[in-house]
Amino acid sequence: MTRPIVRERRYAATADADLVLFIETSEGNKLRLKVINVSESGISASAQGVAKSDTELEPGSVIPCAKLLWKADAQEIVLGRMNVRRCTIADDGALSLVCTVIDDIIPVTGPLAFQLEESNESGGQRQSHEVNPEKFSLGDVAQSGDENIDLLSRFEAIKVYRNEWRKKPMYMYETVRTPSKGTRVKLKTPRKLGRDNFVIMGSNDYLGLASHPEVIEAAKQALDQYGFGSTGSPMTTGRTAIHEELREYVAQIFKKESVILFNSGYAANVGALSAMIHAGDFVVADSICHASIQDALQMCKGAVRYFKHNDMAHLDRLLTEQREHHRGCLIVTEGVFSMDGDLAKMAEIIEIAKHHRARTYLDEAHSFGVIGDRGLGLWETLDTDQNVDVIMGTFSKICGGIGGFIAGDQQVHDWLHFFARSQVFSVSLPPSNAAGVLKALQIFMTQKQLLTQLRENIAYFAKGMRRLGAPLAEDHQSAVIPVVIGDERKLSIMTECLLEGGIYVIPIVFPAVRRGGSRFRFTVMATHTQSDLDLVLSQFEKAMSMADFRFADNGMEQIKTALSASQRLRKIA
Repeated sequence: MTRPIVRERRYAATADADLVLFIETSEGNKLRLKVINVSESGISASAQGVAKSDTELEPGSVIPCAKLLWKADAQEIVLGRMNVRRCTIADDGALSLVCTVIDDIIPVTGPLAFQLEESNESGGQRQSHEVNPEKFSLGDVAQSGDENIDLLSRFEAIKVYRNEWRKKPMYMYETVRTPSKGTRVKLKTPRKLGRDNFVIMGSNDYLGLASHPEVIEAAKQALDQYGFGSTGSPMTTGRTAIHEELREYVAQIFKKESVILFNSGYAANVGALSAMIHAGDFVVADSICHASIQDALQMCKGAVRYFKHNDMAHLDRLLTEQREHHRGCLIVTEGVFSMDGDLAKMAEIIEIAKHHRARTYLDEAHSFGVIGDRGLGLWETLDTDQNVDVIMGTFSKICGGIGGFIAGDQQVHDWLHFFARSQVFSVSLPPSNAAGVLKALQIFMTQKQLLTQLRENIAYFAKGMRRLGAPLAEDHQSAVIPVVIGDERKLSIMTECLLEGGIYVIPIVFPAVRRGGSRFRFTVMATHTQSDLDLVLSQFEKAMSMADFRFADNGMEQIKTALSASQRLRKIA
């Protein structure tokens, strides 16, 4: 049987094509390159007379915005972000660039086809790659341009790739937990000598409330009162008194007129943003926002741009250039960035929004329950005259449950109630979950020692990681603590060592993070004991030794870049 391969069909630009790749680099430099060839997932291009000092396009880096232009710039296709695969600049200034798209595929069969040769490159031969986890990532498989007309046959490559990947120690993406809860869990695949007890260091249950006896009892009572499910969407039969009480309680916490519930944080972002942004509107989001925000912005009908992560000058420049050409305008960011653990510069974003007549949308998923004097989120750190227009949050981090919400003015609630499709056409949260979430929030609001303990644990664990060489900020505040390894081979060795040492943490690789930014994404819980954290730190030090890893191996500047602005001084109003 022939082993499946990832095939990518490439088309060369025609001899008379006026096809240009226009990019804006992370340093703010704008470059125009002549396109050599194009596939659905990537582009090869070149330029002359480029000074090496004008750009620092390193393999694995992200180009924040790019587009294809032709017919003297009269025609264009916006590509969004691109990942640099290869870049060389010769002494004579000849630049050669190969990059892949991140946010979408390139429509090679549309109007662009008239600028491309009908035959494939390399004498009509398809460019092919083996499905090998050592050479390619899940992102390569997803972006493959297999032209097989049988829909299901296209998926053969992923089956082979998965089977190969599962043989690697780093593959932990189907790990099964057996009956257990809290900070010490049991897994279906035990360690040596039959031990099955692990310290969990990747849980979203930051405050440990998922296993709180009062939360469990509240959920049980709701099961007795309402049954197993909600029986319908919020617009039909799925609205109960418990849902209403939860909505009102969350609205009071965030000091907003109303709250609308969704059955997940993903559904909240996708439903709200796709409903809020119409054709003619302009939305600009931080370049490393959560996948749910990126998916939502692909669904909306307005113009979408991304500003470089936490770069206020770039945000201001985008709005200066684009705002006057659109009607409504929205700035979107996370409060705590889910993979990097740093904080948005929300106070500065609000001032920029005021200047450009824009509204603000803040995803508090990872900051609600952690950031602010009372742990209510990044919005709590703002001055009294600064207001976030729309706040999104989840119940998975602060409560250990499921569900998301949007808090805002009444008209925001009313609009989303009728037009947010992920809410209108989805069954609402089970009453038992809503009751458990409500009890968890009440416990959090009244038992402040939970927040105190969480912050002490965050500080203790971050300090321990810094002693091992991790470049974490002295004032790291979030429960998400990213530890960038970079080398996936060493990451795999360290993953196996940690698991055998009783530490359950999932490695994060491309395309969830940029190439070269593979990492462990540790999350700290209020219910972790100091003994738990000491065990993790000691096992991590052992794993470093086993993999012959030192943080200096990747270069401190590379790691700082991967951790984004968590290494920079932050001003929080």
